[in-house]
Amino acid sequence: MIFFATSRCVNRSFRLAPKGHVREAIRYCLARTLKKYRDKGKIELYEFEFMSNHYHLLGRDITGCASDFVRDFNSLLSKQLNAIRGLSGKNFEEEPGLVQLVSDERIVEQVVYTQANPVAAFLVAKARQWRGVSSRDMDYGVPVKVEKPKIGLWAGKVNHARRRASKRSGRAAYAGRSKLPEVVELVLDRPPIMPDLSDEQLRALIRSKLEQREEEVAQERQRRRIKVVGWRRVQSTYYLALPRREEMFARKPTFAASTVAERVHLAKRRRAFLKAYAIARDAFAAGQRDVVFPEGTYLMRVRFNVRCGPYAVP
Repeated sequence: MIFFATSRCVNRSFRLAPKGHVREAIRYCLARTLKKYRDKGKIELYEFEFMSNHYHLLGRDITGCASDFVRDFNSLLSKQLNAIRGLSGKNFEEEPGLVQLVSDERIVEQVVYTQANPVAAFLVAKARQWRGVSSRDMDYGVPVKVEKPKIGLWAGKVNHARRRASKRSGRAAYAGRSKLPEVVELVLDRPPIMPDLSDEQLRALIRSKLEQREEEVAQERQRRRIKVVGWRRVQSTYYLALPRREEMFARKPTFAASTVAERVHLAKRRRAFLKAYAIARDAFAAGQRDVVFPEGTYLMRVRFNVRCGPYAVP
């Protein structure tokens, strides 16, 4: 399944405001989490873009673990941000948005949408002016080395190491140690689209469409007399600040397609999944612990380790 994931910070606060230490934390945590899943053949990552209060990931879920991947990444990044800031608690909303994509055209649209996010939000005039964490300048299959930050979790300074209780229990001996590698390679995979194009040609096509999108937004700004915020102002945003209020109870899509036939098919799949899930859930609640949930079930699988399998689609 090709997925488009969106994860928001709590209360839409600017927890990811792109200061230097935040960018370092994002790059390393993403590279580390991706490597763990990619090496096991579970996830492919095609594009990513990190804004100040949310981020987008575009990739392929090979084994039905996209939610696990986002959860593990958010957990590691949240711990690092809290360690840097001396805080505790959540940095991200509980449920990320996951949208299934169908058709080459739709995937290209989402890639361009992802890369153009800072431009469409009127933060910068050109995507290249956004110096946050982004896959925009990466090439398929070319690894980028990311070093582990020397602050936060990995600063080597742990307060509990001096406590008597930690010394008695032996916990102090492990203070400051980390099993995570010092350097991790971040690799961008090529999406399985347009096989007639080479990697360079596909990347060039995406960049040309990005330029078209930048021009469209520039015309909109001119028409509405809007000025861009600018990189310096964005970078200086306080991480606990909140943006303006947004529309409540907005639609939350679960799939995206380019044609009516594709949307009808995906709607049928979703209805079939919900029906199969409801039947399995009721059976589980009645005490039937060997019931098989439909493939794609997440929460019940994580909490109760239920079995999952295919389901019938009309």
